[in-house]
Amino acid sequence: MFWLMACSVGPSGLSLPLHLEGDGVVAVVKREDGWRSDGVRVGLWGERFGTRGETRADVVADPDGSVWLHFRVDTGLGEAIAALRVEGNGAVLPLGARPGEGEVLLKGVESLSVDRLQYAAETADRIREEQRLWQSGAFTIHADSGAVGEIQFRGDEPPVVGVADAWWMTPRPVEAVMEADGADLVVTFDVEPSFEGEGAQLRVNVPMRTAVAPLGAVPVPEERRFTLVPGRLDDESRALMSKSAFEVANQLEQRYVEDMGQRLAAAALNESGVCSSWETLEPKWGVLFPGYEVNVVAVESGCAVELEPARVQHGRRYRGTISQ
Repeated sequence: MFWLMACSVGPSGLSLPLHLEGDGVVAVVKREDGWRSDGVRVGLWGERFGTRGETRADVVADPDGSVWLHFRVDTGLGEAIAALRVEGNGAVLPLGARPGEGEVLLKGVESLSVDRLQYAAETADRIREEQRLWQSGAFTIHADSGAVGEIQFRGDEPPVVGVADAWWMTPRPVEAVMEADGADLVVTFDVEPSFEGEGAQLRVNVPMRTAVAPLGAVPVPEERRFTLVPGRLDDESRALMSKSAFEVANQLEQRYVEDMGQRLAAAALNESGVCSSWETLEPKWGVLFPGYEVNVVAVESGCAVELEPARVQHGRRYRGTISQ
């Protein structure tokens, strides 16, 4: 005798089977074969990551009513554990280590829009290619404007990073410190400008092959985001990238410093018609002039601000006197 069931209730109240799609990811969640089994299997396939067929998942009920499924996937760097949060007829696949970052939203569908077996086979081919690329380890770092850096992963050796755009620069490729944080590789390295010996950081997401220059533990819209493109920069491309970074950084610096310098000069003139000293003004204004030596002087028209870099470096080359 055969029982034909359109839907069954699985562990933790999951309505199975469940077909999911979104952002290039397709997934199937179903009860493990066998009428006595209460196990759950997941098949999930994306652009650069996926399961080997359908794999068994660990099921964890969340107090908020959702269900977490933990299961093995293949990525460009080998096997990893993925987590899928299922709630109602949809799911969220978090790919980033920071809260809310790199989330893939999956919607429940009656049937997948692609042939599941074919898509799984295509994903397997892409993963093999991705693993070949990570084995090579050479990537250029791209913003919307084009290449702004490069990174070379070297297995057990520290990665080497070089960046050059309007906001930061390494005079030459430098060795970095790397640690894993979930699906992210956190890469820390020396960079200019640096005011108190602080370095820079890139969070490289392996499944998405993207990177972000984080401003903190929680993602914010102001962070700069990049994609990693396989390959290396040649000497000519590297020189052009650095030249462009130098020129744009100088333009932005001059525009900013002259604007803020004029504001400071105006604020320096107190009610008595005397120019306040920089020591008096620094508690309020110092944060706006990091990396500069500042002095306020009296001139015929009022007050003026003398500026020079505390140390000449990327984005800190301006020298001059600014008045109202």
